[in-house]
Amino acid sequence: MMTESIEEINKQFKTGSVFRAEDVPISCAPSAKEFEPTLHGVMRMNGLIIKSLQEISGRGANAVTFRAGKKFGHETAKYFRKIEDVEEALRELSYILHGQYTFELWKPADKEDYVVTENGETFIFLVFHDCIVRQTLRCNGMEQGGPLCQTLYGYVVGAIEEITGRRAKLEIVHTGPNACLKKLILK
Repeated sequence: MMTESIEEINKQFKTGSVFRAEDVPISCAPSAKEFEPTLHGVMRMNGLIIKSLQEISGRGANAVTFRAGKKFGHETAKYFRKIEDVEEALRELSYILHGQYTFELWKPADKEDYVVTENGETFIFLVFHDCIVRQTLRCNGMEQGGPLCQTLYGYVVGAIEEITGRRAKLEIVHTGPNACLKKLILK
């Protein structure tokens, strides 16, 4: 039973009735280790949901999950500050998502800048390191690049579109057991 009133909680978080993620305490009780079995259960459940979605809708599952991720990215990023500089926006997004998805900007050795324009296309490479999606797929014995990955791609695209005001698209360049390389195409 909750002993604090809504007013007391709002005073504690200094937000009135608006939730701000930065006001959530960093320390957590019980410890994260105690949540591990629950997390693994949720990962298994998500894997089974995705497997079922694939069985029911086939290749359409990718479109459904991408759309859901994109909508979630747009909704979440409404609360972020607007940034025109794509590099800065990506760094801030990675910082905010740390612990769920860790990614960094990457450039080939022959490029001077992260943002590249070639053949009329502007893009930037992202390396995803720690990724709850990859771990969920691994836990369920599923391949990368399918509907669950599409959810993440949609989320990143939606968030970047909302933050920068530019249209975007995310493509797989490489998937691997410890990292994935994506190409964020800006329009």
